[in-house]
Amino acid sequence: MEIKLTDADFERCVQFTDLQMLRAQQNNFRIKYNQPAQKIYEHTLQGFLGEQAVANYFNYETVYKGYNKANYDVLGYEVRTVYYANGILITHPIPEDKPGIYILVSIDKNEMIASLKGWSDIERCNERLENWRADWRYPCFGMPQDQLWPIDTLPATHELLQHQNRLAA
Repeated sequence: MEIKLTDADFERCVQFTDLQMLRAQQNNFRIKYNQPAQKIYEHTLQGFLGEQAVANYFNYETVYKGYNKANYDVLGYEVRTVYYANGILITHPIPEDKPGIYILVSIDKNEMIASLKGWSDIERCNERLENWRADWRYPCFGMPQDQLWPIDTLPATHELLQHQNRLAA
């Protein structure tokens, strides 16, 4: 499933990233990977672009809510975003990542086209020991796209059902 991100989508994501960076500065950039500010900005924007694509898929208008590790990204789903077509779904052991459904989004930065590559739940992602990447700088599980379930089989979360009911009313 491909989603064309508009200029307005991109600007919204830039605004969200700017707000997130302001909060990060106020907290002295206390993050888990101790990255420079420019890298944090790039990764944050990348994440918001993927979340925007998923929101567009569900006809949902995103709003900036600030960062809270307990909150899900979009309508009860976690979104992982990459800038390359053959990306993998990266997850970490619970409790570093929360239980739930994870969606992989790949974005073509030149065309601003997002591809919803598929999904899996965290338990399935993290039970496949052959996907553990201990040799990476930040060890994680990396589920290849051929192991993901198609996006059109994505189960509805409680939040998605509430949103769909509001649209139908």
